[in-house]
Formats: sequence, C-alpha cells, structure tokens
Amino acid sequence: GGGGVHRCFCRASSTTTSNTNSTATTNAEMTFASFLEKMRKPAASDLVSAIKHFIAAFHTGTPDPARDSRRLQDFLRTTEAAFRAHILWRNASADDLEAAGEALEKYIMTKLYPLTFAVSPDDTRRDAAIARKFQALAFLKPEHLDIPPEHRVEASWLLAQKELCKCDSYKAPRDKLVCALNCCRIISNLLRVAAEQGAPPGADDFFPVLVYVVVRAAPPRIVSNLEFIARFRAENRLVSEAEYFLTNLMSAVHFIETMRSEALTSLSEDEKHVLDSVDDDAETNESANDAVDAAAPAPPAPGANVAALPPAPARLPPAPAATYKTVAQLYNEGEALVVAAEESGELLSAHPFLYYAPEDLLLSDVPRLLAAYKETALKLEALTRAISSGSR
Repeated sequence: GGGGVHRCFCRASSTTTSNTNSTATTNAEMTFASFLEKMRKPAASDLVSAIKHFIAAFHTGTPDPARDSRRLQDFLRTTEAAFRAHILWRNASADDLEAAGEALEKYIMTKLYPLTFAVSPDDTRRDAAIARKFQALAFLKPEHLDIPPEHRVEASWLLAQKELCKCDSYKAPRDKLVCALNCCRIISNLLRVAAEQGAPPGADDFFPVLVYVVVRAAPPRIVSNLEFIARFRAENRLVSEAEYFLTNLMSAVHFIETMRSEALTSLSEDEKHVLDSVDDDAETNESANDAVDAAAPAPPAPGANVAALPPAPARLPPAPAATYKTVAQLYNEGEALVVAAEESGELLSAHPFLYYAPEDLLLSDVPRLLAAYKETALKLEALTRAISSGSR
C-alpha cells in the first residue's frame, strides 16, 4: 500500500535556503513542505502509488542514463499534468503548481541518486581524465587565455570557483544547477561591471574567464555533475538563462578535456610538454589497454600478464586537501540519517510536534513547544558558529 510512501514524504527536506540567487520560486522551503503535506493526505493516494511504482521500477535492471533520462522526463510531464487536474490542487495558482513540480523532481531524484549519478562508465572515465588535466594545468595564468587585465578580479573568481565546487554536495538536479548558475552569474556580473565604460561583454569575453575559473576550481566529478543536470533536470525548466549557462559550462569542460598547447598563448616549452603529455600518456595507456583486451578477452588470473599491462601514469591526481565541511554539506549528509530515524520512529519520539498542523495544537502545548524551539535554536547556533569559526 501507499502508507510507507506517505511516511517517506514526511521525512523529505529542502536545502533551498543554502542557495543564493536561486531560480524563480517563492518561499521554496514552505512550498516544498506544503507539497509533502499534500502527499500525506488520503486524497493523494493515487499520486503516491504512482511515485512509489516509478521509483521501484528504477531498482530493476542495469542503469542506462539515456533511457533513464527519458523515463524521468516522461514521468515528470505526466505527473505534473495530473497535479493540474487533481482535487488537491483545485484552484491552485501557477506558482503553486510550479512549486509542486519542483518538489516532485527533488523528491524523486534524491531517492534515485545512487542509481542515476556517476553510473555511466564514460562519465567516470571523463571525470578521471579531466582531473589529470586540471593537475597538468596548475601553471595556467590569465594571460595564457588572453584574459584582459580589466577582467581579472581575483575575489570574484574565487567566489565563482566556490559556487561551482558546491555542485557535488547536492543531490537534486535543481540544487546542482543553482550552484552552476551562480558561478556563471558571478562571472557575467564581473564582466558587466568591467564594461560599464565600454562595449557590453560578449561570449568572447565570457568563455575564457569561465574556462579559467573551471580550471582553477578543479571541481570534483564535474562531468558527472553537468551530465546529471542535463539528463534529469525537468526539460521545461532547463531553458533560457539556465540552458545558456549550462551549455557554456559543458563547452568549457569539453574545451579543457581536448586542450592542447596550441590553444594557449605564451607557453614555455616545459609547460607545453606538461600539457601535451597528459593526452599522449592517456592515448598510450588506452591503446595498451585495448591491445590487452583484444588479446585476452577473459580477465587474467591474479598476477598473470603483468608485463603486458600499461605502466602507472607518471602524474597521479593530488591527494585531496583537508577541508572543513560547510553547514550545507553536513545538512545534506544528515538527510540519510533523518530518513533512518523517521522509519524507526525515533524522530517522532524526539520531536512530537513535528507533524502537527496548527489546528492540532492546544494552549497547554505552548510551554513544551517553546522549550523545544529554544533548545533547537541554541544547538543550531552552536553548530553553525563552530563550523564557521573552524573554516576560517
């Protein structure tokens, strides 16, 4: 039945408040909570059943990004159409229906994340390849990309890099997209300010700065993140500015992947060698792997044919630097723990007012409710300030 899924909807949560300059939604956290409340109503049983069966279907068979993308897009269109005709959204405004569609996508893709993110061997291969390219491009300077001095604002670049790196901390396509858009908007605003006394900036100004920011950020799993957005963000919302900036980011990633020394200006011979040898080594190793695969279709026994294997790459990816996690990152990781606590009943036991509606409250509940609020507020402030202090 749908009871388990009704309970699942109770535990979902929104991370919208951690994003700045987000795409157009009003009171996103409140409307997401309202959507979850609607899904708990008996009248929503048909919708809950459909969502339950759709999620369950993903757990059968091998992941196929292209096929799964089509299935997701079809289901989102069908279900959003059902919202418009459903009794629970009778007389709903366009904003309410838009918020319901956003919440539906977020809920489904958070549940399906392990089955849809970074499951393509091609995506993971490209992630590894571009990580090597990022390392090789450690020498990159603005002049190598012919970025003029008036566009070189380090503070803005660092902010754009931080936004881009946040993509990997989120699970919902929209949340990842917001981080990518924020990165591009920061660059666009920087160029617009720099051009106040001259001609407005164009693609020829924007793209080199974007490439430089991507290289300096070296964002983790950037290929997997961008492909995930392109496949699983609702098509009717991936338009206009969002589509333009996402296309530019994917183009920048492709440019970096295929970059040879000829694409850059004023490189030393050593820098040319470092950059070009990354692709040369990759091609050599790939050819060697192909030859081994062709000669030995079956996997070799442990220790066999060691001499035929390609040598280890000369340059290994750098060890990740120790960093403090942000509140938003910890919040996202904690969602899975909240799900487990809700299923076991521990969450409701610790927070008895969690699922109350205003009309459920009694005057005698106010002292307990106020005490719980104060305790929660103090814990949140203590954790937030400790993490913020530790990150400086």
